[in-house]
Amino acid sequence: MPVHRILAAAPSLSTGDTRAAVLIGFLLVVVAALFACLLLGPQREEADNFYIGRRRDKPLRNSLALAGDYVSSATVVGTAGTVALMGFDGLFVAGSTLAALGVLFLLAGPLRARGRFTLADVFADRAPGTSVRIAAAVVTLLVCLLYLVVQLSAVALVTAQLLGLETVGAQRAIAVMTGVLITIATAVGGMRGATALQSAKSVVVLVALTLVVGALLARFGWNPAALLDAALAHNGAGSAYLRPGLLQRSNPSASWTFDFVGLQLSIVLGAAVMPHVLMRLHATPGPAAARRSVRGALLVVATVVALTVVIGLGTAATVGGARLAAVSPGGTGALMLTTEVLADGPGGAAGAVLFVLVATAVFATSLAVIAGITLTASAAVGHDLYRQALRRGGVRGKGVEIGTARWGAVAVSAAGMTLTYTALDWNIQMFSWVALALAASSLLPALVYTLFWGRFTERGLLWTLTGGAACVLVLQTFTPVVSGLPSSLLPGHDFAWLPLQSVAPFSIPVGFALGWLGSVTGPGRTGGTGGTGQRAASREGGKEGQAARMRT
Repeated sequence: MPVHRILAAAPSLSTGDTRAAVLIGFLLVVVAALFACLLLGPQREEADNFYIGRRRDKPLRNSLALAGDYVSSATVVGTAGTVALMGFDGLFVAGSTLAALGVLFLLAGPLRARGRFTLADVFADRAPGTSVRIAAAVVTLLVCLLYLVVQLSAVALVTAQLLGLETVGAQRAIAVMTGVLITIATAVGGMRGATALQSAKSVVVLVALTLVVGALLARFGWNPAALLDAALAHNGAGSAYLRPGLLQRSNPSASWTFDFVGLQLSIVLGAAVMPHVLMRLHATPGPAAARRSVRGALLVVATVVALTVVIGLGTAATVGGARLAAVSPGGTGALMLTTEVLADGPGGAAGAVLFVLVATAVFATSLAVIAGITLTASAAVGHDLYRQALRRGGVRGKGVEIGTARWGAVAVSAAGMTLTYTALDWNIQMFSWVALALAASSLLPALVYTLFWGRFTERGLLWTLTGGAACVLVLQTFTPVVSGLPSSLLPGHDFAWLPLQSVAPFSIPVGFALGWLGSVTGPGRTGGTGGTGQRAASREGGKEGQAARMRT
């Protein structure tokens, strides 16, 4: 996001005092996160304490935390710009964000009835083999690592540019510093610390966006119709603004429609099964509580999306589509340009305060998601790979597993920081597309079959996890994201033959097909309770089934 260009064009926001306020806001968020995690960290070195906080949080806090896990910086920063530039098509993209939570709601109850801590626990209820647990842990770690790079890059770019530090070296230093601080916070605070950070982030984002929307509506006499009329007059696309097709006009290739469908599939199906989002469901007391948490999170996310849509229309009305496209071609500068307009008006001081508040909300958004990803990765290392796969469920000493999980968090974060350090001048969006496609093509089919198909076998589960992931990685190598374009990962080479940004239209059917084929052609043995057992566990709140798995 070229925030430095926005600041340069806005004298009221580019002063040393404003940048000092932004820096103070960033430091306050980081210090508050560390303090909360130190204060709320587990008092005893037990898995229930560290991974799921002993499931003692109230439904409201769980809903806010789940929304905090789900809402990334792309939702907060990108949705407004997409609506401002693309109109109807931007509204369609915003709706995909909510559709993913609809998919998650369908999975929430059955998933919570089976799982204990991680996705591998859910799969182990059907196929208890070590190979399945290792495959699930590896896919989880790969998705977490890729998404960690996206979030670290986002917070590094935004922070550096808001502070006027435009060099790649400054961005790398901020990425490393942020990664180190959040790793410490997560390793100490566990799930309770992450819950506090994510809940607070949701509140900060809601307050910041609500104030921006209030200031915008006040500009138009609290008349939404007047705001919409101004957006239609100044968006730069005329009457086409409220008709579909602006996204296609921006990318007129013959494969655009198929590519657009693929990207939406990645968003809807991939975001619904991101490991750090699913792990949050295990922190709820039972299946009914998991469904309530998703409903509450859906309300929070719907509010965030609605506010960003209004901000997008307000940007088109006050800033204008031509100016936004010139300063920020992708539209990600919409929030900052809107606060510039507010600062230049009668409420200039309030606009400057809003600028700092919105910047702080962006910081908190990235930090909260990073904390959730780091905790999920630590659980995959400590619980799945070390305790269950390596030690076969037998660990001597209470703190050994948690200590291993903490070192796992350090290792994954170090890998993420190293990759971010190297990739800051690459096309970072590639990592997001690959992470979402991996989740949608391997984790989603495995979950759907595990929860709802009684004939799903261990062989089918392995084929789904490994084959779906391999299909994504192989096909993505031959797309323009990797080579063939100036914005590609390897701009000096051209071996792209698949003209898509996301390979989800191919890899998702492959993941489902491999799960079915592996189950119907292999041995009929399954290691779990099947559909009947799952429904019984769901009716009883999952208590007896949970206790049995914990004893095992």
